[in-house]
Amino acid sequence: MRVWENRDGWGIDRLVLADRDAPAEPGAGEVKLRMLAAAVNYRDWVTVTNKTPFGALPQIPFSDACGEVLAVGAGVTRVAAGDLVCPSFFHGWIDGPPTAANRAISLGSASHAGILQDEMVLSAEHVSRAPKGLSAIEAATLPCAGLTAWRAVVVEGQVKPGDVVVVQGTGGVSIFALQFAKMRGATVIATSSSDEKLERAKALGADHLINYRDTPEWGKAVLALTDGHGADLVVEVGGAGTISQSLIAAAVAGRILVIGVLGGRSQELLMPAIFGKNLRIIGISVGSRQMFDDMAAAIEAHGLRPVIDHVYAFGEVPDALRAMEGAGHFGKLAIDFTT
Repeated sequence: MRVWENRDGWGIDRLVLADRDAPAEPGAGEVKLRMLAAAVNYRDWVTVTNKTPFGALPQIPFSDACGEVLAVGAGVTRVAAGDLVCPSFFHGWIDGPPTAANRAISLGSASHAGILQDEMVLSAEHVSRAPKGLSAIEAATLPCAGLTAWRAVVVEGQVKPGDVVVVQGTGGVSIFALQFAKMRGATVIATSSSDEKLERAKALGADHLINYRDTPEWGKAVLALTDGHGADLVVEVGGAGTISQSLIAAAVAGRILVIGVLGGRSQELLMPAIFGKNLRIIGISVGSRQMFDDMAAAIEAHGLRPVIDHVYAFGEVPDALRAMEGAGHFGKLAIDFTT
C-alpha cells in the first residue's frame, strides 16, 4: 500500500511516498479501514515541519480522515463492514472531561501513526460513523477542525439563541464555528484581512464583517456593533496576534476559547480586562468520541455541509501542505485517496 512519511528528515520537501505491506486482518475488537479521504490542518503542517517536535523519525503524518470499513474483528458491534467512519483524533478520549491519560495518544504524532496510508487497522472504540449524507471527503474534515469548533461553540461555549459570537479568519475551525454558531441561533461577527473572504463568510450567515487590516482595533468595532455589549464568545485562533483585541471585544462574563496560535505564541495580557469583565478563557484541543457523535447527529439533523476550498490527489500531499502554509484557503483543504 501507499504511505506518506517523513522518513529521514523533517520538512515538506522531506516527505516520501513509499510502499509498505498492507496491515493484517483485524483482531478482536478491531476494524480494518480502506482510507478514502483526508483533510489538512495547521497542526499537520507543524508536525511535518517539526515546528513543535512530535517525536522520532520515521513518522506518518495527518490525523483527519474518513475510510470505509473493510472488515471487523470478533466482538465488534459499533460499526460494520461497508460503513463510512472517521478515526478519533485522541485514541482514548471516549467521553468526559479531558485528562492527561485520555489525551496521551493522538493520530499523526510520535504516539500513533497518522492516516496517510491506504489501509489501517484500529480499535473499533476509536472510530465513529460519519454523518449520513456527507461524502468521504466532507466527513474527513470533521475529526479535528470540525470537532474543535463544535466543542468551542456548543460544549464549552454553550452558545444559545441571541448570543454574539466572534470568529477570527476563514480557516477550517473558524468556518465550522460560524456554521455551528448560526445553527445555535447566534449573531456572528467574522473578521478577516480579505474583503472577498468576508463576503463568502456573509453568504454562510455571518451577520457583521470586520476587515482587521482596515480596522486594527477590531475589538472596539465589536463593541460598537453590539451597542457596547461585546461578544459572548470569541473563537480565538490567532494567539499573540489577536488575544488583546479578543479581551477588548469580549462581553462581561464572556468566554474566550483559545484554539490556535497562528499569530504567535507569547503576548502580555490585559489582566484588568480578564478580572474586570469576569472572563472565562478556556484552551481547546479537539474533543472526545462522544462529542464527535453528538456533532455528527447535529450535522445530519441540520443538513450542514463542510466548506472545502480545494481537493488534492493523494500524490499531491506536499502541495496541500504548501497551500496550508500559504494560508490563502477558505474553509478546508482535503486529500482524495482515490485519485
